[in-house]
Amino acid sequence: MLTVQDLIDIELLKLQAVAGAAGTGRLITWAHTVDLPDPWRWVSPGDLVMTTGVGLPSAPTDQVTWLEQLVQSNPSALVVAPRADAPALSGELLAAADRLLFPVLHGSFELEFVKLSHYVIESVLQAQRERFNASERLFQTYAEALRKAPDMAGRLAILADTLGLDLAIEDAPSGLTVVETRQGAQAAERVERIPIAGRARANLLMARKSARTQDDSILVRSLVGLLGVELERLMIHRDQQREEGAALLRSLLDSETEFGLARPMLERRGLAGTLVSLAIRPGSNGPWSSADIHQAPALHHGTPLLLSDKGLLLAISRDDSASLAALGQNLGEGTSIGISGPIAAATGFRESVRQARLALTQAEESGAQLLRYGDAETGLIMAPKSLAEARALVGRYLGPLIEHDRTQGAALLQTLVTFLHNDGNWKATAYDLGIHRQTLVYRLKLVEQLSGIKPTTTSGIARFWIAIQAGKNTDLFEHLA
Repeated sequence: MLTVQDLIDIELLKLQAVAGAAGTGRLITWAHTVDLPDPWRWVSPGDLVMTTGVGLPSAPTDQVTWLEQLVQSNPSALVVAPRADAPALSGELLAAADRLLFPVLHGSFELEFVKLSHYVIESVLQAQRERFNASERLFQTYAEALRKAPDMAGRLAILADTLGLDLAIEDAPSGLTVVETRQGAQAAERVERIPIAGRARANLLMARKSARTQDDSILVRSLVGLLGVELERLMIHRDQQREEGAALLRSLLDSETEFGLARPMLERRGLAGTLVSLAIRPGSNGPWSSADIHQAPALHHGTPLLLSDKGLLLAISRDDSASLAALGQNLGEGTSIGISGPIAAATGFRESVRQARLALTQAEESGAQLLRYGDAETGLIMAPKSLAEARALVGRYLGPLIEHDRTQGAALLQTLVTFLHNDGNWKATAYDLGIHRQTLVYRLKLVEQLSGIKPTTTSGIARFWIAIQAGKNTDLFEHLA
């Protein structure tokens, strides 16, 4: 782009800055010749205003007013090639130009405004061609990046290498850099933060490896636009995944789909390894709401299955501290999360949801943000004082075992009772039950999976023993030794 100083430096034009020299760095976007007394009505921002001076008022104070009105139109400069009958430029006008940092150039009347316009227009057209070529190069690079790189980080690296920039994308609500180039934008001395329009609520972090050019702003706008489209495309994909995940979760809750059959689908979504059910009471003023929590960058590498259910969020999540903490932090202050025991085929998915809901209730009562099933029940367990308390105790600790025995024709409750009667002696218990020791190991492991309580620990023995005694004393179950 052509500046006022560039125009002065063209010797052939013989232009001289007579005032406002501090503003000669202004860009010239077009040239306009006008001799009317009100040129501000006809010029646009960035125009080089050329006049023979016949439209200027004669009085110095009127010239100052005339100049101030012209400057309000934000032209780049004023070129005066005075005609013989034009009034002279007053000292007051020149002083006002210095004050306003507005360049006033003097040229001879012989200066052909057509020739001057030619320089300006040719410069503008050349700049437009260069911007077009730069934008075209950017789009070609981006198209190449889409073909070569399967993920956002790879595409960003290709763009950074081609453009000579360090680039990164930052999650605006959290301030965390979530996608960056190999070099990393943070390594550069000066990083610019440019908001990316759209739903993504992200910033582009950019640091130049080379000196800034005048066309950088055009290039940056194009780049930010491309990245905005890319991020929106990814958000739409995550919206679709959330809807599909909610449908799958509902199907599991309604027993229309077996959890074992759903495992491959979960693994394709990044939900591999140990999985747990979550019952979440979202807080307030978090970076992300319950409706858009699946867009939180911290969850992108294994977004839980999420289902809104009467003010709660039910979820299937990986059992890792990072994913659980990310949910709490992004949903805001006051969020409570109940976590089930590991989801297993033996326990069934619906039992894990029951555990998560119970853990959530206990978390809200204790003021904890995260609580695992069974963790709140520390300290001494008191014997029940009523039939209602006995039922609650039996249901809490022995209910999953009783239900499993009923539906599967197993003997987990009897096995547990015999094990406790024998004071945890494996050999004696296996002998009394007439089973192999390894079968006993399997049954007690199943007891732990179903109840979330380990029957070989002091804490587990205490809980199970009091629950068994409560059931016997109130005739809540039969046929126990």
